[in-house]
Amino acid sequence: MKFFLREIKYYGIDMLHSLDGMFWTLIYPILLSSLFFAVFSAVGNYDTDKIAIGIEKNNPIYHTLQFTGMFNTSIIDESDANEMLRTKKIKAFVETDQSLRLSEDGLSQTITKTVIDQIKQIEALEIPINSFEHGNNYIESKNEKMSLMIILFYSLLAMVSLYTMFGSLDIAVKIQGNISKLGSRICTTPIKRFYSYLAGIVFYLTFNLTANLIYISFVLFVLKIPFITDLKITLLLLVYANIFGSAAGLFIGSTSIGDIRSKSMICVFASLFLAFLSGMMNPEIKISLENAIPILGTVNPIAIFTTNLYNINILGEYNAISKFFIVYTIGIIIFLSLSFINSRKVQYDSL
Repeated sequence: MKFFLREIKYYGIDMLHSLDGMFWTLIYPILLSSLFFAVFSAVGNYDTDKIAIGIEKNNPIYHTLQFTGMFNTSIIDESDANEMLRTKKIKAFVETDQSLRLSEDGLSQTITKTVIDQIKQIEALEIPINSFEHGNNYIESKNEKMSLMIILFYSLLAMVSLYTMFGSLDIAVKIQGNISKLGSRICTTPIKRFYSYLAGIVFYLTFNLTANLIYISFVLFVLKIPFITDLKITLLLLVYANIFGSAAGLFIGSTSIGDIRSKSMICVFASLFLAFLSGMMNPEIKISLENAIPILGTVNPIAIFTTNLYNINILGEYNAISKFFIVYTIGIIIFLSLSFINSRKVQYDSL
């Protein structure tokens, strides 16, 4: 037990002295989620109330625009339109010929132009305008409860949950004499490999889970995005994903190809690429790829985790959890088996 606790202590000291490890595990998720929030808030920052427009009372579509319920129409003289546009009291002024006078382009102006074009088409077809109810939505979809931006936060959480792989690299390198000088020195000592492996896995699991919870707390309480509603099930999946990351890191670290830097780069590129496919850079990529190549959503661990996070916390559906555990369990068994085969105790002719 003393050896086990001492190993955990040394792993902790090593992590605290690792600026790269502290940055990528603790700070990077918070910085990236803040960037996502800032970008999408700017894109989505427009007025969802009625659009303020100006119009003369004798304009033939005045009553029609009022009927749509989408506009806050102000009756003004044409001579006052430019001043009200300049001071942004109105978004657009509707001319007598149904053209628009604008001071700037924007979403409100585009919506106004679209509605006026629709009114012209309806009148040309001689269809009663009261048979159309503008702005009404007759489709109730649970998918629209939250923005696609939520997928980015889920994909980021799924990606950083696998960051235990970076710490697990050190565990394998530390033990194997044919990989590092430290490993060659340790091979001459009576250290029990199993306890060393176990201590490292326990430490990095605990550390990365703590970092994941800090990220979740930041998004929930600082960015105020309610992307986690079922914390109990989410934590269960999160723990399992961290174990999967540890197993993958042990396997990559136990291979004799390249040094620790090249292995770290493999982990970086693999996690970023899988996160990209799961929609972290653009949520529509995940949807398009899964429609075109459904197998990607089955074999990509980050995509599976992202889908489950969305289903559980947004849709309240739990039918995909079994696939998550099946895929992750198979991956854990394969990675652990290969890593222990690669790092079995052997004798070297020279070190």
